[in-house]
Amino acid sequence: MSARSARAHIVGAISVALVAAAGCGGSDGSKFQGGALDAGPPNNSGYVEGGTLVHIGPQGTSSACVSSSANAGLANANLIVMFDKSGSMGDVAEGFDPAVKWTPVTAAMKAFFSDPKSGGLAASMQFFPQGTDLTSVCGYPYSTPLVPLTALAGPAPLLAAIDATQPSGGTPTLPALNGAISYAQQVATANPNDRTVIVLVTDGDPGFGINGKFAAGCQDNDIPHVASAAQAALSGTPSIPTYVIGVGSDFTNLNAIASAGGTTKAIIVPVSNPTQTAPAFQTALNTIRAASLPCQLTIPPPPDGHQINPDTVNVILVNGSSQQTVLQYSADCSNVSGWHYDDAATPKNVVLCPTACTQAQGDPSGGVMIAFGCLTDVGPTR
Repeated sequence: MSARSARAHIVGAISVALVAAAGCGGSDGSKFQGGALDAGPPNNSGYVEGGTLVHIGPQGTSSACVSSSANAGLANANLIVMFDKSGSMGDVAEGFDPAVKWTPVTAAMKAFFSDPKSGGLAASMQFFPQGTDLTSVCGYPYSTPLVPLTALAGPAPLLAAIDATQPSGGTPTLPALNGAISYAQQVATANPNDRTVIVLVTDGDPGFGINGKFAAGCQDNDIPHVASAAQAALSGTPSIPTYVIGVGSDFTNLNAIASAGGTTKAIIVPVSNPTQTAPAFQTALNTIRAASLPCQLTIPPPPDGHQINPDTVNVILVNGSSQQTVLQYSADCSNVSGWHYDDAATPKNVVLCPTACTQAQGDPSGGVMIAFGCLTDVGPTR
């Protein structure tokens, strides 16, 4: 993805260092035991003593026993935004005042895209409906976004797309969501270490006003089928959750879509007071941002001739004053200040539990460090 090269490697200004330590002087391929870490000054050198990995600090890469040092970034998140621009969002020709929904909601979306705290996020954007008549609206290729995945560090294309769009038409939610799912799957497959989610913004149930009556318009364009599509996306591979922001009254029906999409319930933005609509929508987006940015660090390949030993690892939070806190392993995050592997049998990522994640993301001057022991004499890596 083009957004990948443009995106900062470190989410929310969190610096992350990884130190992989390989055993010295041994030829029996024995494992390091214990993996203890001296949380001392950050300029300690790393070395192995009595089979134990000790004294690994953020700068501890000069010892002969430290085989490699690399940066590892907290995983990024991709927001696949499908935005309802139906007439009820603010088409004057249909009798709807844009100041009630469209103007404050799009202003909040632009502010979110431009927020420096959205570092580490990328977003695509498509509006629905698209097309000139019911047939083209229902058959429109919504899987091709108006703005493809774009790093929020450079949001200009997203902002321009919002400025160029005006509300009109009906609500083909099922075709739109199916398109978002298709594109999200492409993004997730291309960026397997990122978290990819759909953000569906809408102000009501699927359907169209046809001959004075409210009807589905498109085939199966109703809440049960939309929820079924969200559930299929969640249970698929790669798994794609769906967040729903409902603009207006408390649309109970929208909860079915969010629940099926794995995000519990829709986030409702009231519009009774236009001065409060934009802040409420911004809060909804911030909630999704916090839930979407994973505290997940990819384990890089070890030095040639070695194999990382997942049983000898330290995960350390370093605050802005360089104080270090060694986190405890917690497979089920019952210790909310701990960490765990994404897959204990074949780990590829280290994942911080909720409190540790909040601490890491909340300290812009801090960071996370991981120190691994390695198995020796295992031959070249494949």
